Amino acid sequence: GFPDAAGHAPLDHAQSMLERHRGNAEQEAKLNAVVDTLMQADLLKQIERQATEGVTIAKGQEVRNYFQSQIGGSVQEYWPEVIISYATGTRDDLDGEGCGPGMMYCHLVVRHLTRAGIPCFTGLHVEGGYNWHLYFEKLRRAKIMIVIMSPAFFKSGPCFSEQLEARKNGLQVIPLLFELNPPEPGHEHGSAPGSDGALTWVSKYKQRQSEAST
Repeated sequence: GFPDAAGHAPLDHAQSMLERHRGNAEQEAKLNAVVDTLMQADLLKQIERQATEGVTIAKGQEVRNYFQSQIGGSVQEYWPEVIISYATGTRDDLDGEGCGPGMMYCHLVVRHLTRAGIPCFTGLHVEGGYNWHLYFEKLRRAKIMIVIMSPAFFKSGPCFSEQLEARKNGLQVIPLLFELNPPEPGHEHGSAPGSDGALTWVSKYKQRQSEAST
């Protein structure tokens, strides 16, 4: 919703009420549900704005902090059945370093899963430098992979490797489409990324790898 005359949004009011009712289990449960719903709506508005305004480094760190807070203990003992594959999709002239729309799409999915009581894992759940190794450890013991489909995903070497590993380990893969390819000249809408088929993706990926090595 829109801010009031003092500039406070509904989420601000709900969080303030939650703090005042700490210790009252019944009220806390109700207010937590309200706060969660408002946060989901606020996140959707953020993603819409970031399409043109970009994802800042501060916002990226906020997302990382939230993800890492979900583990609740040692990451070495955290073995969720759901793992997420996504491409950050950093836009050079728009996003902060290491940030991008894919991170925010992933954030939205993780919040929905958390709301449903379903733990999950992404590369953002651990500090940078350790995520690649740990990600594949978690992947090999997971049962489901959620794929955040975007144009950046189909240009990502790491995402390609994650799909191969998921297939090798028999994970059920659930694709979620978040963003279309830019429309071709003369067309109003873009096509779904990957709509030309997996074999084409593999072929294009190999071609890019070959071009990069020459």
